[in-house]
Amino acid sequence: MEPIVKSYPWLKRKRAYYIWLKTVGALIAKLGHLQVEGKENIPEEGPILVVSNHRSFVDPPLVAYAVMKRPVFFMAKEELFKTPILSSLIKHWGNGFPVKRGSSDLKALKTALAVLKKGELLAIFPEGTRAPTEKFLKPKIGAGMIAVKANVPVVPCLINGSEELLPKGAKFLKTANVKIKFGKPFKLNLEDKKENYIKAANLMMDKIKELKD
Repeated sequence: MEPIVKSYPWLKRKRAYYIWLKTVGALIAKLGHLQVEGKENIPEEGPILVVSNHRSFVDPPLVAYAVMKRPVFFMAKEELFKTPILSSLIKHWGNGFPVKRGSSDLKALKTALAVLKKGELLAIFPEGTRAPTEKFLKPKIGAGMIAVKANVPVVPCLINGSEELLPKGAKFLKTANVKIKFGKPFKLNLEDKKENYIKAANLMMDKIKELKD
């Protein structure tokens, strides 16, 4: 059995995911007055890597709700999986899997590539952490490694306003005006070698920045 199927046996039925998305996801989107642009740039099938800037903890459910037409898988920092209830929610309802930040995490890399090989949509945040308002951080090499090794279509995504919906350090959601914009898919077609990983990461961040109004 493929690792991704063993870890996520609900891949074929996906019922729990959509129950979560149409309840919790819908509530978050409503409070954020979510506006979505470029949704037609998300293919309805086939492996896709969505790369987005990162402003808030609610970015994953917002992106998932914006896509809606197909499940979205995410990487999440491993610290979030140390609490059993939160871990279960992220893994079984939010299609998330852990990644160790600040080090090479081969298990997370293999899982990410397995998700894409299965023909699913994987969303990652190249910055690796939440950025200050209106700013972009330097992308991590791991994001470029995934993109180069997978060699699948990449869709850039820009999130604006989510930091107002759930500011850093806040415990409760606020009302906000959030906009998510998806750009057109592109292929990297880079040789699988280390110097191309950071090149890919920088290129993806540039594509995200180009979506800014």
